[in-house]
Order: sequence, then structure tokens, then C-alpha cells
Amino acid sequence: MVSLTSTLVAVAVAATQALAYSGDMTYYTPGLGACGKWNSEADHIVALAPAQYGHDANPNKAKVCGRKINIHYNGKSATATVVDKCPGCASGSIDVSPSVFKQLAPLSKGRVKVTWGYAGSSAVQVEDLGDGEIRLGFADDEDINEEYEGFEDATEEEL
Repeated sequence: MVSLTSTLVAVAVAATQALAYSGDMTYYTPGLGACGKWNSEADHIVALAPAQYGHDANPNKAKVCGRKINIHYNGKSATATVVDKCPGCASGSIDVSPSVFKQLAPLSKGRVKVTWGYAGSSAVQVEDLGDGEIRLGFADDEDINEEYEGFEDATEEEL
């Protein structure tokens, strides 16, 4: 007979695999992003891979614009707002502003493996502890960036 704890852990892992992403994190010099806003290196922003950004006819109105993501690396976390698309990024990989990168790793690293997920999008999140170990926890429930709140007429379920 399977214990309740084993079942809950299996369900949590299955749920987070569908809601958490992992890939490379690099940094870039922001400017005019695909969401139609200007940003600087000091802003806490992220560009998503095409697989996560989507292929909207008008990229300025992509449903991900203005959403926040939580990024995890080596026991540290940072939050960034989606403002751009990274055409060269593989699925799950992200390109962040230098200010976000520096919260997690020195710029000299250039590229690191991270896990990330949309803020407030799931009940659990996965933190990669290295050596094949993960930590499951409850995700933060953060709101969409106020600057983008009215950017598109979409319900939270559609995002």
C-alpha cells in the first residue's frame, strides 16, 4: 500500500513539472522590448524563449507581457517582469537584465542553469539544490506588474 506522503510528493512533483521551467539564464542590454516598452540595465526584466513568449501576431500584446516570474539559482531567488522575447533562447531558457543576473550570480559567469516559474501560477515550486536534489515549496502569490495591468483585456485564467 502506498503511503499518503509518497502519493502527495508524487502529485506535487508531477504538478510542478508542468508549471516550472528550467534552462540557461544569460543577460543582455535592454532597450525597446517586444512588449513595446523601453527598459534599462537597472530594471528587473526578462526576455522569454519563443516557446514561452508565444507567437502573437502583435508581440506588443502578448499575454505574457507584464507577468512576473520567480527565478531560482544556487539557493538564491529573484523576480523579474516579462518585457521581451529572446529569439535565440531554447525553450525554458531566459535572458535577463544585468541587475537581475547580479542578484543570482556574478556577471562573469555569463550563463548559468536556473529554474523559474510564473509568480502566483502554481501551488508548489521546485528549487534545484544540485546533485539531483530538489526542494518543494509553496509559490509566492505576486500580482502582475501594475504598469502592464491594463495592457491587454485578458483574464488571469487566459494568462
